Amino acid sequence: MPLDDTRSIAPVVGVVLLLALTVCLGGVVAIAVTSIDPGEPPPRAAIELTVESDSGVIELEHRHGDSLDVRDLDVHVAVEGESLTYQPPVPFFAADGFRGGPTGPFNAEADPRWRAGQTAGVRVASTNAPSIEAGDRVVVTMTTNGAVIARLETTAA
Repeated sequence: MPLDDTRSIAPVVGVVLLLALTVCLGGVVAIAVTSIDPGEPPPRAAIELTVESDSGVIELEHRHGDSLDVRDLDVHVAVEGESLTYQPPVPFFAADGFRGGPTGPFNAEADPRWRAGQTAGVRVASTNAPSIEAGDRVVVTMTTNGAVIARLETTAA
């Protein structure tokens, strides 16, 4: 009685192909996982916001944490939920919507490193809208490389 050798090889070939596929997929996953660069985490800092409606001054005090390079910062100001027409392009000296030069590291002539204990501020001009009135809710959001590092909210004095 002759043996049918062709029927018994098919399961062996299937197992070998499945093992080869598993090894290949495992290699691809291992390469993908080890090649992902999580990037540098955004800086962490505690910042305090004060707003004076009479003068239009918005001040931010760096209380503690990592120093911030203001050249990497994007600052966005909203009053009562409405964004200012002109946002502060930190660092700057003279910009539309703001009176005079900003203070501290927001000033283009100052050291761009904003360290704990330093205060930075801008004065909103009457050409910028909406104007800041006493009792208005003011929100300042600071981002760096798309990551929000601070979202501050206060009521204008």
